[in-house]
Amino acid sequence: MNARRLRTTFLELLRLNAPSRKEKPVADYVKAALEAVADEFTEDGAGKAIGGNANNLIFRLRGAHPTAPALAFEAHMDTVEPTRELRVRRRGSVVSSSGATVLGADDKAGVAVMIEAARALGRARKRYSVLEFVFAVAEEVGLVGVEHLDYGLIESGLCYVLDSNTPVGSIVTSAPSSDTIEARLRGRKAHAGFEPEKGVNAIAAAARAIARMKQGRLDEETTANIGLIRGGTATNVVPDEAVVRGEARSFSERKLARQVAHMKRCFLEAGEAFGAEVKIETTRAFTTFCVPKTHRLVRAASRAARAVGRRAKVLRSGGGSDASVFNEHGVEAVVLGLGYRNPHTKKESIDLVEMDAAARWVIEIVETLGSGRSPTAE
Repeated sequence: MNARRLRTTFLELLRLNAPSRKEKPVADYVKAALEAVADEFTEDGAGKAIGGNANNLIFRLRGAHPTAPALAFEAHMDTVEPTRELRVRRRGSVVSSSGATVLGADDKAGVAVMIEAARALGRARKRYSVLEFVFAVAEEVGLVGVEHLDYGLIESGLCYVLDSNTPVGSIVTSAPSSDTIEARLRGRKAHAGFEPEKGVNAIAAAARAIARMKQGRLDEETTANIGLIRGGTATNVVPDEAVVRGEARSFSERKLARQVAHMKRCFLEAGEAFGAEVKIETTRAFTTFCVPKTHRLVRAASRAARAVGRRAKVLRSGGGSDASVFNEHGVEAVVLGLGYRNPHTKKESIDLVEMDAAARWVIEIVETLGSGRSPTAE
């Protein structure tokens, strides 16, 4: 592993603006970096399907190990906004933005680590059988890229997703299911000063529903939140429409279904009380997964973390990641910590020492699985 090359790659990636569905600059960079390294390269048609300008990319290395499992690593190429006109600050080994934009270490650190790992492992063919490096689009807008990934192009049944702000050595093995809910309340317009009695205030009906709704952390497995509300045209008009969007998450499908039913009931009862029509739509955002601690993905990552001087720690996450979708499609996946901090904010930063450790960790995972030192899945 070449630490100087890794850091150069990361800093070059930071200069490329790549919000969701506009990842082409990063995709072109990755292709140029790995075209001479990979034995095979494919890309799917995700870009056209989601209205983007880049596809999911898959680079494959074929090794000479007779028994090592086919293994994938994945990171996403998009970042949250704003990143345009990013100015990078370095204080020692810590990299951040000037404070006017996010940094984009989520997930350009993962992209950089995978590029460096592929370069290093291209010279160590006896350590593995098949390695796949998947670079996905549009993760930040709801895991859209991997939802449209052509899984027929993936040979591996095991995957490490490089996309967590937890310390290097952390292994996220479970995450909840999440359902989004959108309620449209239709009332009746009226002039608020001349004849308010003739109106049906859709915002007031929505307010009653929200006020009666259980939200926040409901128990150790379940959360709920109303995050968006839109309605009204002017202060002197009784609003005839309100649109409310929220979500519920739980590690228990039973609890999730119960919370979503409760949220629906709050909207319907408020609509009935005010005389407003209510239409509700729910959508599954992602589905829970739980990889046991005894699984070889976890055992190998834990052993490899200790080998590079890091503490191995198994965690569960309250959020979704591309690992949720991989598991849904039959590719067993866990998430690895990269050590960046304050993602999705203008205070985002990463210590380059942590990124170096993440790259060594990935390479050591491949070594561990190839050596037979980690047990097979139970």
